[in-house]
Amino acid sequence: MTLEDLLAREAIRQLRVDYATAFDTMDEAAVRRNFVEDVVCDYPTGFGGTYRGVEAVLALFRQHWQHMRAPLETLHHVANHSIEITSPDTARGHCILLDLVTRQHAGSPIATPGGDANPLLLIGRYDDEYVRVEGAWKFARIRLTTLWPNRSD
Repeated sequence: MTLEDLLAREAIRQLRVDYATAFDTMDEAAVRRNFVEDVVCDYPTGFGGTYRGVEAVLALFRQHWQHMRAPLETLHHVANHSIEITSPDTARGHCILLDLVTRQHAGSPIATPGGDANPLLLIGRYDDEYVRVEGAWKFARIRLTTLWPNRSD
């Protein structure tokens, strides 16, 4: 493994963290910076299925943000990130997602099976494709599989 590969892997790990933070802080501009314009996001059917293009993904996120009263009411924790550099400007990887809800609101679709006693909304796995554009790593494709409470595979 080269130094360039190590630097690319660290930049991609940071991209995944930046994506989670941008969603959880409801920062649309930061979310946009993480994606190529023609990104494809494959989410489970319960989250709407496949979205093509950054504008479609942002529209989905805006719908979710309507149910949040403040930033950080969701926390996306990612772990066990594995990254394979496939060329100088492409890579693929996967990681585990623990999706938490810090505040429960009556009637909100963003609620955990255990309510206030259990903040864990879901456990999932992201399978990603990354591309380097003008020196910055971005998501070209995201596929989320839910593993708990309901498997989506």
